Amino acid sequence: MNQQTGQQAGQQIRQRTHELALQETHKQTIPMLDLYAEQFLADGPDSIKGRRGRLFIEICRPGRVTRKQLAADFSIRPGTVSRLVLDLIEAGLVEEKRPPASHQKGRPEILLQPVIDRLGVIVFFVVSQSIHATLVDLGGNELCRQVRNVQADNITTREVEEIILGMALDIQSRAPRQTEIVGLSFSLPGVVDETRNLWVIATSRWPQVNNLDISVLARQLGLKTIVNKHLNCELRARIARRGEPENTNILSIHWGHGIGSSFSMNGTTLVSGNGGFGEIGHVPVHCQPETRCMCGLANCLETQAALWALLPSIRARHPRVPEDEWQFEAFLKETEDFGMDLLDNAIGHMARAMRTLTLLLSPNQIVLTGPFVQRTDIFENLCRRFRDVLPSDSNVFSRQSVTVVAARAGTEDEIVGAAYPLFADAIARICN
Repeated sequence: MNQQTGQQAGQQIRQRTHELALQETHKQTIPMLDLYAEQFLADGPDSIKGRRGRLFIEICRPGRVTRKQLAADFSIRPGTVSRLVLDLIEAGLVEEKRPPASHQKGRPEILLQPVIDRLGVIVFFVVSQSIHATLVDLGGNELCRQVRNVQADNITTREVEEIILGMALDIQSRAPRQTEIVGLSFSLPGVVDETRNLWVIATSRWPQVNNLDISVLARQLGLKTIVNKHLNCELRARIARRGEPENTNILSIHWGHGIGSSFSMNGTTLVSGNGGFGEIGHVPVHCQPETRCMCGLANCLETQAALWALLPSIRARHPRVPEDEWQFEAFLKETEDFGMDLLDNAIGHMARAMRTLTLLLSPNQIVLTGPFVQRTDIFENLCRRFRDVLPSDSNVFSRQSVTVVAARAGTEDEIVGAAYPLFADAIARICN
């Protein structure tokens, strides 16, 4: 290799190293970013209205972002770009960052990047019989967390209110100073009235918890508060993360401590006015003798297939089996001699429930979450039984074979999906 060639190779290596370093300064992505962007496009991509928001969204995208690049990409005068960027900097949403030392001649342009932890949302969610509260930033990063195990079946609505209030106050006290908490989002199981901010029924977890008015907590904490069905949050984020086509119908079924479902039609998650949509766990099934469900009804699907109902029979063979969903998932994966016969009846009932929902909703895809389907032999057995009760050539409603996939119960997706509406409102408020 001659000296000139060696110098060229060295220059290429330095340039590539510099490019990688620039990527490192701005590689963190913001979940749901494309959905945040939509609110600034209502009047068109060239409208003056929403322009500051469009610049902020562009700064949030991975890559090297400078004032010069923004002016070129958006066909805006450099002086106007500088003014709009200064507004974002003063609002604390954007910061300037000098790139790593460059071997190129000339002064490097200042990079712009979002301040990910400028905004935060406190998300409450439930895992089996534990209540979790986590403060997350725009990047979906957890800034602090609280967990309370609530094992008492006779706990009252008032007691749960006090637990939630105490957890929220603790999170507020530990939040980073630079983080503005823009609201609380509740991602809840059972029957949830999203319109009236009511946790109507906690069903199999805490039977005596009903009509918990989240608005009361919102007034006490002085924060904007929204209430969501937990499976709707998870499905919302999954669709955004995977970029599902708008004409796809997706049915999500959670099989764990309880059983529930969520459905997205052409990209829109369906909800009902009274919050009861998707409670497949409480449809009647044939079983003898009559079995009372924790919801008060008899012969619900959950009495035959939910983890809370299966625990006694499983513990007769595996005494140390945990009842927490996350711990139960680990137990299933570690226990080779679990015994599929313990789940034979439950799998049959779940397969028939999948058939019912498929014929009612005609999904293109069924997404199964929860601890049971994380074990391959259980998932494959369930799929086989589903195909037995609903052969693809008999499905005259969808006229196609439904794809069935197993996915992890996405607490990450659930949290991101729950926080999204509050982040969207805050970004619109600051950027408009």
